[in-house]
Amino acid sequence: MIFIDILLPIFLLIAAGVAFSRFLKADLDPLAQYALFVATPALVFAALVRHPLVPDQVIRLVVHMALYTGLLWAVAEFTARGLGFDAGLRRAFVLATVPMNIGNYGLPLVRFAFGPGAEPFSILVFVVYSLPLCTWAVWVAAGGGLGTVRGMGATLKIPIFHAAVLAAVVVSLGWTVPAPVGKAVALVGQSAIPVLLVILGMQLHRNRAGAFGWSLVVAAVVRLAVGPLVAWGLAEALGFRGLEQKVLVLQTATPTAVLVLLYALRFGCRPDWVASAVLVTTLASAASVTAVLWLLL
Repeated sequence: MIFIDILLPIFLLIAAGVAFSRFLKADLDPLAQYALFVATPALVFAALVRHPLVPDQVIRLVVHMALYTGLLWAVAEFTARGLGFDAGLRRAFVLATVPMNIGNYGLPLVRFAFGPGAEPFSILVFVVYSLPLCTWAVWVAAGGGLGTVRGMGATLKIPIFHAAVLAAVVVSLGWTVPAPVGKAVALVGQSAIPVLLVILGMQLHRNRAGAFGWSLVVAAVVRLAVGPLVAWGLAEALGFRGLEQKVLVLQTATPTAVLVLLYALRFGCRPDWVASAVLVTTLASAASVTAVLWLLL
């Protein structure tokens, strides 16, 4: 029943995105622009204004993100080198195993699993974990050819961070968002969840897999099994308990981030293999995330 109640709605919306792209030949870009610049920032702003940030919580979450990224990177590098992967495949393997689909897949997953009450912390996890996805992952895809300042500059251009900063300013100054504005922003934010899943389906259809093999099985194990175990251990060590711990583990149990495929294409980092990893981990997550939910619920 866990799969039917929580994961099946997610995969139905992903399938709708695939069908939308395949049969209607729909253009992905306008929908992606809406999600990036309108719906997701509205979701972040509305949630953080309703539920102000707790400094201690934010600091511990940033530490969790940094340690998680570092540890999983080490696991991925050790595994790839141990299996004799060449330099290009090692970079692709790291991209496929460390960054997870914490937005398109993770936000609706948490919403369906734990209800609206988990959304504020889930959104905070999304914002914090977007930092390495939009900086470090670009550096990996480029083979270390991009500087930290350039990567951080790209991150600061992402609207979700603008929304988070604006929400922090509003709360810290004690401002009250006018009711009509607040309602409008909340309504737009509510559209983000289904739109993100439809976009994921469209991306999966457009970026078809081009390579399969045992290396993908290893990548799926690291991403879908080792990842949540590392997240759970760090959550325990950093004092996350109850719903917060469950949200952290569940969001880090999600498949490979689709965004890394764009990096792989941009920098020639084995894009066919990365596309296959996105597809394989997304399909395999139907079983792995069901198992994680069974342990958490």
